[in-house]
Amino acid sequence: MFVRGILSAALAIAACSSTFHTAEASAASKSLTAADFDAAIATGATFVKYYSPECVHSQKLESTWERLAVEHKDWQRTVGFKFAEVDCVAQADLCEDNEVVSYPTMKLYHRGEQVAKYSKSRSYNALDDFASAMASEYIEVAKDVKLEELPEIRVNALGKVINLNAETYASRTPFGPWLIEYYAPWCGHCKALAPVWDELAEHLKDKVNVAKVDCTVNQEICHRQRIRGYPTIKLHQFGETIEYSGFRSGPAFAEFALEAIVPSIKPVTLEVLNDIKGSKDVTYIYTHDDNTSAEVNALIDRQSQIFYRQIGLYGSNDPTVAKSLGVSTPSLTVLKDNRQFTYEGSLTDSNAVKTWIKEVQQPLVLTLNGANVGSFLQTKGWIALGLFDPSKADTAAARKELIETAHAYHKANAESNAQHDILGNALNFAILDAKEWQSYVRGAYGLETDALPAVFIVNGVQELYYAHGFDGRRVSVDKDALLAHIADIESGLLSPKSQVGTVQKVFREFQSRTKPFVRFYHQHPTIAIAIAGAMVLGMMRRLAPKEDPNAKKEDEKEGKEVKQD
Repeated sequence: MFVRGILSAALAIAACSSTFHTAEASAASKSLTAADFDAAIATGATFVKYYSPECVHSQKLESTWERLAVEHKDWQRTVGFKFAEVDCVAQADLCEDNEVVSYPTMKLYHRGEQVAKYSKSRSYNALDDFASAMASEYIEVAKDVKLEELPEIRVNALGKVINLNAETYASRTPFGPWLIEYYAPWCGHCKALAPVWDELAEHLKDKVNVAKVDCTVNQEICHRQRIRGYPTIKLHQFGETIEYSGFRSGPAFAEFALEAIVPSIKPVTLEVLNDIKGSKDVTYIYTHDDNTSAEVNALIDRQSQIFYRQIGLYGSNDPTVAKSLGVSTPSLTVLKDNRQFTYEGSLTDSNAVKTWIKEVQQPLVLTLNGANVGSFLQTKGWIALGLFDPSKADTAAARKELIETAHAYHKANAESNAQHDILGNALNFAILDAKEWQSYVRGAYGLETDALPAVFIVNGVQELYYAHGFDGRRVSVDKDALLAHIADIESGLLSPKSQVGTVQKVFREFQSRTKPFVRFYHQHPTIAIAIAGAMVLGMMRRLAPKEDPNAKKEDEKEGKEVKQD
C-alpha cells in the first residue's frame, strides 16, 4: 500500500512540472484525511480539491480556492454545500482510491457519491459559477434557516430534467419556478413525452427548472397535487400551481413557462376600461403613480405571475382611471358581476393580497369557453344558461340583465335561508356564446342563432331543459320574467323537455343492454365467442323450415309404387 501511494504521488508530481511549496488549507476548506473523508462527504454536497503541495498548478489554485471557500463559508449552514481538500502527498492512498491521477483535481460529492468532476477553467469566476450551480442543484436547506439568509438559488443550472422524490420535492420546489411532469412509467403518453421533456430542460436552462415525479412511487405527492391522469403538467412558483392544458409540444411548453415567470400586468386606458366592464367576467385593476413604492409594485408583479392565465390583471398610472373607479393610488380593484370591490388591506402584505384575489376570483355568472364548458355543463344541478351572440348589439344589455337576475335570485335565497334552490339542487348561472357553439345549441335545444338572446334552465347531467313558459313562448332575458319562470319551475308547474331525440334514445338503450356482454367479451373472449356461436346456431335451427311428416309418408309410398312397377 505504501509503495502504491509513493508511485501514484510520483506520477502526479511528474505530470504537474512541480516546484516545492507548502499549501495550507483554508479554515473554510476543511483538510481531509483517510480517517475522516467518508464521514465528511456523507452529508450534503462537498466540493473537494485534490492537490499536491509540490505541484505548481496546485500552488496557483491555492489562493483562488481559498477565496472561493471563504466567500461561501455560510453555504454549509444555509444550503448544505461545503468545501474540502485532500493533500495527495500525505494521503496518497485516499487519492488513488478516488482515481486522482493529476493535480489539482476537483470533484463534487453528494451524500457520499461522486456526482461531477470539474474540468473547466481554474479561474475564480468559472469555479464560482460551477459551485453556485451545484449548490442549487443539490440544495438542502436547514429547517432553522430563514429565506433571507439564503444565497442566490440558481434555476436549472445544468439544463437537465430533475427527478424529484418525497425529500427533494419538499426541499427544492419552494425555490422556483418549476415545470413538473407528474407521470407513471407504464403510461404511453408519458413515454412519448420523455424526449421532449429532455430537450425542454436544455432549452429552459437558467430560466425554469424542469422536473418529473413518478406517481407510482410518490403517491402522497401526487395525491396532494390532485393528479387524476398522466401525464399532468404543472407550473409551480411562489407556493402556487398552474396546470397546463394546452398542446403537448416543446415550443408550447416553453411559451407557457417563459410567459409565467415574468410579470404579466396589461396596461389599461380609460377607454379600454369601459370596454372591459361589459365584456369580462372578472378583471383586476391596479392603479399607481410615480410615488408608489417599489415594494408595492414588485408585490403586484408577483401576483400577476402567481395567477398567470387565471385572472386578467391590468395596471394604470393614469389618474383618470383611478378617478373613474373612485379610488386613491395605489389600489387594487376587482370588477365582476356588474359590481366593483376594492382591496382594503395592506398592499405590502403578500399573503393577504393573494388570499383576497382568490376570494373574489369566481364570478357569480360564468362565461363558458372551450376549457370549461364540458365540465360546467356536467355539474350536478340546474343552470340558468344565457345563450348569446356577442356580435349582436343587444348582447351587452342582455348579459347585464342575466347577472342582475343572478344577484336578485341568490339574495332572495339567502334572505329566506333556502337550503336548495331548484328541484332539490343548486341553481348556477352561466353565459354561452351560442354562435360559436351553434351545433350544440341546435342539437340540444333546437335553437337557431336568429332567435338569440335566450335563457334556458338546463340540467346537463339529466339532459333536461326548460325552455318555455305557460304560454308556450320562450322566456325573455328580463329579470322579473326570468325570476317568475324559475319560481314556476320550483313549484312544479312546468315540465322539462329532453335534449335526447328518439333515435338517440333507442341507440343508448341498445348500448346499455349490450354493455355487459362487451365487458364480458373483453375479460373472457374465448368463452364469449363460444356462447355467441351457440346462440347463433340455436337461432338458425329455430328459423330453419320444419319437416312435414305427412309429406315424408307420401314420398315413401310413391317410392314403393315405383319399385312394384
